[in-house]
Amino acid sequence: MKIFLIGYMCSGKTTLGKQIAEKLNISFIDLDREIERNSGKTITSIFQTDGEDSFRQMEKTELSRLIKTSNDFVMATGGGTPCYFNNMDVMKKNGLVIYLNVAVKELVRRNLESPETRPLLRGMNELEMLSFINEHLSSRLPYYKKANLTLKENDLDLDKIIQDIKLMSHSR
Repeated sequence: MKIFLIGYMCSGKTTLGKQIAEKLNISFIDLDREIERNSGKTITSIFQTDGEDSFRQMEKTELSRLIKTSNDFVMATGGGTPCYFNNMDVMKKNGLVIYLNVAVKELVRRNLESPETRPLLRGMNELEMLSFINEHLSSRLPYYKKANLTLKENDLDLDKIIQDIKLMSHSR
């Protein structure tokens, strides 16, 4: 069973991913951490020194490698992962894709707490961030909406999520 969590920056992919992996007794993978580990650079420094295009290529390569070399897992992807190359199709073909749908105001609140770790949001105040996230999220929504399952920020009952995952994985 391969489960891919998608959603905007700070939507809770890592937090929920670890909980789901623990409940299902499978490994948890954070795609960004794997990219950092294999490149020897932080995501921020990759964006700064190599640019976003280079990062997206690394992301695609690492996603493919992990799908081929890992068995059962829950993966927290980067916010843009499903939006580049054919990553969304690759994830859907190889597992279950779950979109964490969080309201824009909540995303702004969460991102304001850690803007230094988000290269795309660095240096923005709250109003700039609200405007950017609104626009950026709307461009990513067509990809996010292709997920097999969408979870809203207020329906995160872990037992129900596990039940839905098991039902969906058996019907595949």
